[in-house]
Order: sequence, then C-alpha cells, then structure tokens
Amino acid sequence: MIRARTPRRSAGAVFRALLLALSTALSAAALPAFADGPVSVTDRRGPQSFEAPPERIVVLDWALAEALLDLGIAPLGAPELTLYRDWVGTPAMPEGVTDIGLRSAPNLETIASLESQAIVAADLSAQEVARLEAIAPVLVFDAWSADHDNLAAQREIFLELALLTGRTARAERLLSEMETEITRRAEALARAYGGTPPDTAVIRLNDAATLWVYGENAVPTAALEALGVANALPQPPSRWGVAQKNLDALAEVEEGAIIAIRPHMAGAQVFESPLWQKLPAVAAGRYAEAGPVWSYGGYLSLLRHARALSDALLALAE
Repeated sequence: MIRARTPRRSAGAVFRALLLALSTALSAAALPAFADGPVSVTDRRGPQSFEAPPERIVVLDWALAEALLDLGIAPLGAPELTLYRDWVGTPAMPEGVTDIGLRSAPNLETIASLESQAIVAADLSAQEVARLEAIAPVLVFDAWSADHDNLAAQREIFLELALLTGRTARAERLLSEMETEITRRAEALARAYGGTPPDTAVIRLNDAATLWVYGENAVPTAALEALGVANALPQPPSRWGVAQKNLDALAEVEEGAIIAIRPHMAGAQVFESPLWQKLPAVAAGRYAEAGPVWSYGGYLSLLRHARALSDALLALAE
C-alpha cells in the first residue's frame, strides 16, 4: 500500500477551471442543435458553411474518430482501423467503417470512392488540404502544438463537430457527465489515501531500455491534475506532451507511483531488465498498469484516462 501524503492543493482545480470556461462558452454561444438546414462551423481558416449537417464524414486521425464516435456518429472512413482497436479500443469502432490507410498518408483514391459529404482533418499543410478539397469539403483544425493548450484545442474541436452534426445537446450532456464522474473519482482517491494521492508518473514502455513519459500539455497529465494527483516526473510542454527517456529515469520516482499504459508491445522486454526490478516504485509495489487508452485522443479521452488512472491508483491503495 502507498502511504498517504500531506494534501497540497484542491483536487481537480485545473479541470474545474477548464469546465467552467467551457460551460461559459456554450452558454454564450447558445448553439442550436440543427436537425437540418444550413450550418456554419469554424476551423483554423475561419467559418465553413454546409447546406445541411453532413452525415457521410471521413476522418483522418484517431482523435477525430473518437470525437465523432463520442457524439454517436460512426465515421464513413477512418485510418488504420486494426491498430485503432488495439491502441484506442474505446469508443469502439464499428465494423462497417472503411479503412482509408495510414494516418500519415491516407489513400486518396479510397477516400474519393466513399463519396463523403465532409472530410475532417488536423494539422495538415495547405497543399494537403487542397488535395482533399478536390474530393469533398474539408474541415481542418490545429490540434497538437507545443504553442497552445492541447486539451483546450480538443475541446474546441469537439464542440465544432457537435455543431456540425447537430449534436450540441448531446455534447453538453457528455461534458456535464464527465465533470461529475471525474469529481467523484477524485473524491474516491482522496478517501482511499486519507488526503492527497501519491505523486504519479504516467508512462508508455517503448523497448528494453527506453520509455515515454507524459508531461505538460499531455492528456494523461491533465487527467492526473483533474484527479488531484501531481505528476511525479514533470516534463516541459511539447507538441504531444511526451518525452522519451531511458529506463533509469524512473529511479527518480522514489516515493510515488508509476502507471504504464498498455499495450506494451516491444516495451514488455523491460520487465526482464534487472534495473526494472530495482526501481524504487517497482520494488515497493507501487507500479500498476492501465489501458488501453489513447493519449493523443479527443476531448473525452480525458475521462477515459481519468477512469484508467484512478482505477489503477485505487488498486494500489488496497
């Protein structure tokens, strides 16, 4: 069992501030839930108009796929579906979705064959957007950058997609339910540890000698903060919020916990390393696993991470 530590701050202060800003934005916008008729949404280029909410939508990455599925809409096409089911899992990808190829290089012929009403993408060049616009109307968002708040960007994308598809009411309900559940989970962790939960490092295993550590601007870190848990291995902001480190970096977690997100793939080799067994957190039984959850996902992946991380920490507290 991990011993409780002296409380240092209120649980989920950052998360509550984000949700307050979100609630204010929704109220100010007074967004209608379109059933039909014209709709205008805003991407990185400004307002984009559609004669009616599109039903046949192709997405070019997994975060966008998550956002549509969370809104109750199956994309017409999405990339690397087998890997999605291994690495993302939830929300489940329906069997009828067409695989459009790689996230880094989608098959334009396949996309064209789907006769979509909209293509939704993120972080593409102007040239890439132009090629897609020859196929169907395009929405392109700025999603991942060291220069902005990634979670806030995913929130805005989620709201724009809700507006695009006439699912604003559903989006508001999901956000309210997320706030309630994360608050409940933060309270459960505080009770389990008699105050503040232990500092925790969230990682992904890479190979026998290296791993990925989540820091500022990462979804796992935002989930920790929402749960009232400090990051045991802080990292500076980056585009994806993650830094590659050697295995011995985990020795810095002397009193806290380590949670590794599955699947491990080649990273499972680390368990055979003598150094792994000597890590303070591992030797003291303060290592747990979570997942699979996609750490570069849509806005509601915050909730999925909060669930996975809080479940792992509660198991360590037993």
